[in-house]
Amino acid sequence: MPDRANLIYRYDGTLQGLLCCVFESCRTGRLPLDIWEEGELSTSLAPELTIPADREEAARVWRRLRQLSPDAAHWTEVAFLSGDPDKAMALHDFLWESFRRGQSIVGFLGDPVVARAFQLQRQVHNEAHLFLEFLRFEEHHGILTAQIEPRAFVLPLMGKHFAARFPGEAFVIHDITHGAALLHQHGRMEIQPLEDLTLDSPTAAEAQYQELWRRYYDTIAIRERLNPKCRMTHCAKRFWNHMLEMPPARGDGKALAGGFGPLPRGEAPQLAGALRCV
Repeated sequence: MPDRANLIYRYDGTLQGLLCCVFESCRTGRLPLDIWEEGELSTSLAPELTIPADREEAARVWRRLRQLSPDAAHWTEVAFLSGDPDKAMALHDFLWESFRRGQSIVGFLGDPVVARAFQLQRQVHNEAHLFLEFLRFEEHHGILTAQIEPRAFVLPLMGKHFAARFPGEAFVIHDITHGAALLHQHGRMEIQPLEDLTLDSPTAAEAQYQELWRRYYDTIAIRERLNPKCRMTHCAKRFWNHMLEMPPARGDGKALAGGFGPLPRGEAPQLAGALRCV
């Protein structure tokens, strides 16, 4: 890659905006020192250049990347979901290397640039996989609800799994960290902004099922082999807040932060009417 210019890129925080940063650096031959989102605090005295998101420029970069290496395009798409602060610069450099090396780029794991892109996308996939296991639904007015606090924006990678598992169910998965929710009903699925979600206390039937699950969890445990450190290795404590069986238990009847209101009897639950965005 060419030498870096004394320049900071600013972009809108979207993948389309990042692709436009790549378009600009390829057009000028100047690699930025760093890439920051709009509104991010400046920590450098280097001059800044705001790169506007342009659909046509982004599409040109994306088409070229997919032509060269579909695997590299997939890595980029998944790695961009990461919550890592250096993802924009890491993916910018990865795309440069992809255009230089072509289809074989994903095989150069000895290259730090390629290795970093691989690491980012693997971290996102791994976290999504863990939430497929650790996510816990509870029922409110006929709608299955769950809340998670992931580091990466994993909702796009979780939808197909739960839609296939519960095709006839209406469900909501609320991502507290990123202020978004995955909504599914009648075979349709979409992700919408949702900062806060308030849930009523569980019904008597739901509370009974929750108590049965906790009893089952406690019953199958082998107390003589209890190993808290080993348990945290397989299920980190950051997952525990939204897992019914893990301490502290969520069975105290308190309302969760964030919104399903009561639905008229006899009417099918509608997600748009049951959710309250704050």
